[in-house]
Amino acid sequence: MEAEDISRAEDTVEYPGSKNEGQPDVAQPDLPRGGQSPGPTALWETLEKKFLEYQKLAHGSPSEHQQSLLDLLPLFLKAWENSVGIICFPSLQRLAEDISNQLAQEIQKALVGKPAEQAREAAGQLLRWKGDVDQDGYLLLKSVFVLTGTNAETLGRVAESGLPALLLQCLYLFFVFPLEKDELIESDVQVQRMFVQMLLNICSESQGLERLLSGNELQSLVIATTCLREHSCSFWKEPTFCVLRAISKAQNLGIIQYLQAMDCIKLSLQNLSKLADSLPAPEVSEAVNLILGFVKDSYPISSALFLEFENGEGYPLLLKVLLRYNGPTQSEVDPHLEELLDLVVWLTTCGRSELKVFDSVTYPQLEGFKFHHETTGVTVKNLQAFQVLQNVFHKAGNPVLCTKVLAAIRTMWAWNARNFFLLEWTLQPISQFVEIVPLKAAPVQKHFFQLLEALVFELHYVPHEILRKVQCLIKESPESPCTLVALQSVLRIVDRDLLFTDIFRDSGLLGLLLAQLRKRAKILRKSGNKESSLDVHGTERELTCVMLRTVVTLLKGSVRNAVVLKDHGMVPFIKIFLDDEWYREASLSILEQLSVINAEEYMSIIVGALCSSTQGELQLKLDLLQVTSSLPLRAFPRAGSRCSAFAQAL
Repeated sequence: MEAEDISRAEDTVEYPGSKNEGQPDVAQPDLPRGGQSPGPTALWETLEKKFLEYQKLAHGSPSEHQQSLLDLLPLFLKAWENSVGIICFPSLQRLAEDISNQLAQEIQKALVGKPAEQAREAAGQLLRWKGDVDQDGYLLLKSVFVLTGTNAETLGRVAESGLPALLLQCLYLFFVFPLEKDELIESDVQVQRMFVQMLLNICSESQGLERLLSGNELQSLVIATTCLREHSCSFWKEPTFCVLRAISKAQNLGIIQYLQAMDCIKLSLQNLSKLADSLPAPEVSEAVNLILGFVKDSYPISSALFLEFENGEGYPLLLKVLLRYNGPTQSEVDPHLEELLDLVVWLTTCGRSELKVFDSVTYPQLEGFKFHHETTGVTVKNLQAFQVLQNVFHKAGNPVLCTKVLAAIRTMWAWNARNFFLLEWTLQPISQFVEIVPLKAAPVQKHFFQLLEALVFELHYVPHEILRKVQCLIKESPESPCTLVALQSVLRIVDRDLLFTDIFRDSGLLGLLLAQLRKRAKILRKSGNKESSLDVHGTERELTCVMLRTVVTLLKGSVRNAVVLKDHGMVPFIKIFLDDEWYREASLSILEQLSVINAEEYMSIIVGALCSSTQGELQLKLDLLQVTSSLPLRAFPRAGSRCSAFAQAL
């Protein structure tokens, strides 16, 4: 069968186990007449008696023997239903063998010598419940469904009949060749549930799995899900994926060798690469997830399928499929995207050897920081897989996709703090992201700087090089909305530890902020302190507030930084901000830090501001007086008396 001739499915449906809830009633057996219907024990005894009679016909004609078996099925099912699914039948294994063989023969007769579409129709007719007494195929199907849910020995008898491979062949036909819509009836859903549950039961035992590998049926079905033919049967999509995922979860060496010998991974990747650009992203990612599921489930046993994935250009395919979610209409997280990203994150842990981390940390660092050499926790070994995520962030504009990539990186850090150093000192993802984060949407910018803060707050690490790049971003794009987000993050970081007052002074950030504030103060003075002239939309006002608050935090506990502010000649410019209620609190806090250097000068500034304030600036006067009340005015008798006079006048 050509790889391009078939299609795909999905996997999220649960099917009933051994119950027949919602199933159509089967034909009622002939039972002795009486007042009450016989109990379970009587039914099983009757079945045993009739089964012995059936065995005596073994030397009769095949048709008589077959009909005698079919006549037993309604009684078997009736006894099972009345026993709440508990089978009490001594000859169960022989019955299972005969029923399975009979169903296998019926399916073979329905399929042999027919073109695929006709075979599909014949198989459907055989198993369909028709609501009359001539429903032999349905009775056989339901009986085998019951038998596969009993025990391993019984399931082994079913597997020996060759039925597993035939059921897989039927599943392929049902999926690839849909019937017309008006041919689908309500009872088809019940037949489907039993059919699929039989296969799931078969997958749960090693004997059943072995029989699924006896031909090319499994290969055909796997390849069918990656060709994604538009005319494949939507009714059988979920069941098909459900069965294939069950086979994947039941991985053993035999399945791995089968998939290798049949080139399933190679052919699937080729098909998906051809279709990745033309089909909707959820459909392609769903099929990719199935193939990666086989790779993941087999990896603890053997890395063979993983190597096939790598050699089959699996990583370029992952990048292509993930970027299909980059459309502007992609506003919600698709479950297939979630699963695909989880699988890519898992791929980062696959590798033959540990990556080396060298102690090249830039100091100073926060107190308590230790370079992480833990051997516990999952570590990244596969840089190719991580580069898929890195390239997605570089190329994608969709905020959902970008934030998911950042969340994936955060997950890796949570596994083991060493992963940050492994990645940053090889691929520099965070350093590179700083340069492009201004081009991303606001939610992405917010998540990125939260990631940056996690380095300080959770890893207790000072990323000097990354912070220098953030500083360049603030300098080069002072009016950018991203600058506001970056400064808000810097403010939270500075407030974390006094060490940052030295770091950001030595890096030049303090001087940069003072220069920006001088420029904004001049604009404010020229505009006559009219806020509308400075900022129409409010972004600049908020940015100015954050700059002032950051300077306040950098001055606290640092005399050297207060000296820097004074040496920059910033006092007259800070006084300008006092006139605006939005900036007053931060401006007063900045001037208060100057009292550490020269308290008399600080009081002179406050008194001067009081003297120059107009009658209409009552709130300004009150704010200034409140500041003076916190200082020992007896230390400044002249200024103190003038402040008292102002207070009495108010």
